[in-house]
Amino acid sequence: MLITSHILLVSALLLPQGKGPDQVKQLKSLSDRLILSIEKKGTKGVREAAQYICALIHSPRHYSMEDGPLMRRPLAVLLRGRGPSGLFGSEENLQEKLETTRWVLEALKLLETEPLVQKETRQALLRAGGKKALRSPWDPQKLSSLEGKDSMSRLLKAVATYELLKQKTPELKPKTRPFLPFQQKALDWLLGQQKQGMWFIPIGKNKRVPDPGTTSLCLAALASKPAAERSEREKKVLDQGVAFLLKSQRPDGSFSTELPNYVTCAAVLALSSIPTKEAQKAIQKAKEFILSIQNVERNGYRPSDRDYGSIGYGGDRRGDVSNTQMAIEALRLAGLSPKDEAIEKALIFLRRSQNLGGPGSWKTTRKTEDGRKVPVVAGNDGGAAYYPGVSSAGYDDNSDGTQSPRSYGSMTYALLKCYVLAGLPKDDLRLRSALAWCSKNFTLDVNPGSKPSLGEKTKYQGLYYYYLTLARALSLAGIDKIAGQDWRAQLRAKLKSLQKKEGYWVNDRNGRWWEGSPTLCTAYALLALAQ
Repeated sequence: MLITSHILLVSALLLPQGKGPDQVKQLKSLSDRLILSIEKKGTKGVREAAQYICALIHSPRHYSMEDGPLMRRPLAVLLRGRGPSGLFGSEENLQEKLETTRWVLEALKLLETEPLVQKETRQALLRAGGKKALRSPWDPQKLSSLEGKDSMSRLLKAVATYELLKQKTPELKPKTRPFLPFQQKALDWLLGQQKQGMWFIPIGKNKRVPDPGTTSLCLAALASKPAAERSEREKKVLDQGVAFLLKSQRPDGSFSTELPNYVTCAAVLALSSIPTKEAQKAIQKAKEFILSIQNVERNGYRPSDRDYGSIGYGGDRRGDVSNTQMAIEALRLAGLSPKDEAIEKALIFLRRSQNLGGPGSWKTTRKTEDGRKVPVVAGNDGGAAYYPGVSSAGYDDNSDGTQSPRSYGSMTYALLKCYVLAGLPKDDLRLRSALAWCSKNFTLDVNPGSKPSLGEKTKYQGLYYYYLTLARALSLAGIDKIAGQDWRAQLRAKLKSLQKKEGYWVNDRNGRWWEGSPTLCTAYALLALAQ
């Protein structure tokens, strides 16, 4: 009888194996039992007290300070654990002490209490551990994989798994679709441009070097062909390319010193389809790099700064919607929760880049070609500019003497994609407004939105990037028809008509943003067709 009871107890504490609603229900019950168990025993030490507070707040019952002693007891343990250096915990090892302090800061932030202690703790972490030490320890993807058998590890795992299951986010991998003959023709051409799984870019007059960014996009295009249909040659090139990418990763997690965000995000896109431990490990390192370059507090940014929450090309460069959308997709592919603070802060920047007046919009000034300073305010069409107050599609003059940056296709679909990946509900004004712009301006003939006075050529800038971003955004949003039209069928027909007889695509009308490269345009086109 005693042995049977023990087996039942152990079984009850393991993670539920049900699916869907059943697993959610089981996780709620398990969380309740584990919280009751911890309440009886009490928390052990500062880190466990902080972890307990975080788990309580994230739990299905969403406990708060209103729950009285349930929160007051671990909070008292936590606050008593502060040392002379401003760090928390009794650990001798600095890294362990930093980890404990990160949990303390997270708990205080979630409780929205002790603002002075939060500020001093943040400063202590920065002094002792640098910018990386400010990263939140609440990562549902990691916590859901905890293997500890103690009650706290099981509680963290249960709550994190519950949180992941409850996230209403899209399936990140596109459905497998038929790989048509004209796509195979393009892939054959693309394979003819590589050597041992590497694609090259020109440097100087006669030199070509392997490029991780181009290689990543081409590998992702190759991986878009259903695995069961790949030839032995295609499999070999994919394996060689992945090996090249893994060797190209730098100690900080990036894949290049040139355009590090773009290249690293492209590498994550390619590696995300490779089910190996090495690829997944590289993706996690890349995730940490992308997070490290976000324009947030640890990099000196304040919420009042225009670029707050954004990601740019890398380093100190200003953020933009294009880089930010690539970063958000890469972070989500790497398992980051849409509720993570990095995503929530990015939403602030994205809202500022949207032509949607009201709270969260952005005002600035710009200098015109004749040297005048003109006030710039958000428009109201729901689309997106390149970054707050700045548009590559020109500006509209308003009757009150202000100007508004014009919304254009590629950035508006990028904005829509971000909103979907961030888990915004369909009735959210930001998402609805972006989708309304896309529906009103749907076309595959040009990248819509540019001011007519900028000339015919401007309509075609970034055309193939536009095709990919449109397809990815609508696919993630689960939209099969826009403006009453089957966009997939139209995109297939359009790209088939634009394909060169050799099999590749190239932007003949405007080579800006590297679209004079047949390799890049062909990769974009194949990725768009896969959505």
